[in-house]
Amino acid sequence: MSSPWRDFITAVKSLLCPSRVLFILVIFVLFAIQVARSDVSTNNETRIISSKNSSTETVLYYTLRNHTGEQTIDGYYGDLRDDPHTGLCEVKISPTGYESLTSRLPFYISDTDKELETIKEFPERKFWQAFEQAAEESAANKVVLFVHGYNINFVKGCSRSAVFQQTLDEHSRLLLFSWPSDGTLVSYTRDEADIEWSQHSLETVIRKLVAIYGAERLNIVAHSLGARGVVRVLQMMAREFDDRQINELVLLAPDIDADVFRTVFPDLKKITSRISLYSSENDQPLRLSGEVHGYPRLGEAGENIVVLKGMDTIDVSISGGREVTGHLYHLYNDNVRSDIGRLLSDGETASMRPNMKKLKKDGLPYWMLLPASGE
Repeated sequence: MSSPWRDFITAVKSLLCPSRVLFILVIFVLFAIQVARSDVSTNNETRIISSKNSSTETVLYYTLRNHTGEQTIDGYYGDLRDDPHTGLCEVKISPTGYESLTSRLPFYISDTDKELETIKEFPERKFWQAFEQAAEESAANKVVLFVHGYNINFVKGCSRSAVFQQTLDEHSRLLLFSWPSDGTLVSYTRDEADIEWSQHSLETVIRKLVAIYGAERLNIVAHSLGARGVVRVLQMMAREFDDRQINELVLLAPDIDADVFRTVFPDLKKITSRISLYSSENDQPLRLSGEVHGYPRLGEAGENIVVLKGMDTIDVSISGGREVTGHLYHLYNDNVRSDIGRLLSDGETASMRPNMKKLKKDGLPYWMLLPASGE
């Protein structure tokens, strides 16, 4: 066979290798969905259906991000450190209309569009008055302080908080603590510095919420690198308090040195009614973080899963979800979202919640979240 033909066949074989075929398939599907969405924009009937099914979520925020000087939704807040700013953001969540297609794919593509429509900033005094009024209106009202992770700008933080807020019941008000993460993949070490810098203000917010709602009605949910800031703040508070200050502490894919967490866990347990850890062995960012730092992360499962007496560990590795990074199951895995909702809204223990399989490690129990029926 002549050399040109050999070169041609070799090139074709390289293009047809499994990884390249999958990549081409992903690009094709994304392109097809985009084209379909363009077609839908000219169809009035379909547009009306999508609008009818949309919802608007209002998220209260406390941010340490700077004003950029831009008067646009995307550019109003930047990624530099600043004094606190408070307000609310309104996020419109609409179905794309392609759930039947996206649900069959071997990878995750969102079946909703999320658009931050409004940012309304108002004085911190008015901000806290809103929480005080909600607490006074009903003893059933609770607050969930949500602290986001690494690589999150303000717009993304509001949008994802709106999705997470949908898992809560009508008595739970979500408060987004938006620390000045850069919102870029290459700024990990800078984000580490920023979450450390944010701890003083985070402590101020937690203390204020405890004063308003009491320990029984304050829940804290922290994701990824944000969990590191929360744990350090609670460790410092534990030196002052000997009684409960927090009801539920939920750590989602926490980017924390697992051995460090073991040493501070007794302090956390002292001031928290219950601690729940969600982990996965499919979490690629945490695996990379472990390689960077040289030690396993708290949110990793598999051989590195952390099981401690007095903490509910939930392994979500096999419970479904096809999001590529394996790091955002609290947003894109309906089974996990439902489980978190039952925990926060109903206070159900892991043994009470559905799809849970009890396992043991070193004689201590932990839980495997199984796929829901029909998945």
